[in-house]
Amino acid sequence: MMRPGDKWAGAALALGGLAVAVGAGCAKPPWPFEPFVSKLEIADFRDAQNIRRYQEEFPEAFYNLDGHGNLTLVLRRKGGESGDGGNIAQVVRVRSVWRPVPNRSVSHRTQINAVMSYYVVGGRVGDTFEGAGAVFFQVGDGDVLEGSIDHAVLRAKRQLSAGEPLFPRAELSGKFRAVRDRRQVVRIVNELERRFGPMPAQTKKP
Repeated sequence: MMRPGDKWAGAALALGGLAVAVGAGCAKPPWPFEPFVSKLEIADFRDAQNIRRYQEEFPEAFYNLDGHGNLTLVLRRKGGESGDGGNIAQVVRVRSVWRPVPNRSVSHRTQINAVMSYYVVGGRVGDTFEGAGAVFFQVGDGDVLEGSIDHAVLRAKRQLSAGEPLFPRAELSGKFRAVRDRRQVVRIVNELERRFGPMPAQTKKP
């Protein structure tokens, strides 16, 4: 039987592609952004004196826009192993609630215009981290979406098994590039909702 604190044992520090951990008060490392890769930084605030910042790449990125121009975005990465031997998947889900209009809306990283969820799941274990933040995006040639999560604050909400979550509170930021594919968005969202249940009522399905 897996002990409560062991559910993410062997998960490469619990996230499949963790690259960098930076102590509190230190400058962020150089972070080049290749046009075809979505990259996010996850800041772990478990220890306020030693904030750990992790960089992660998400090779799968899909989005859809509703009739009002609101965005549903899913980013997914697979890799790593949970304590029960399951393969780990990380998914970031973003749902905008209003869209800044260039030259008309006041845009700032502390604004809240989207609800966001970060899922880490593997085998019989899984955690969700949910919150809100600022997301900016635009659609370019070929329906390719480019944008950024400037700042989002997430807290541990739901778990599939006993044990401590990866972190009680985290901040999320980074850049993304996604292709328009409503079917993929719906499929991934449905998979998450089968495991964890639906998001709050105000965040409608894409």
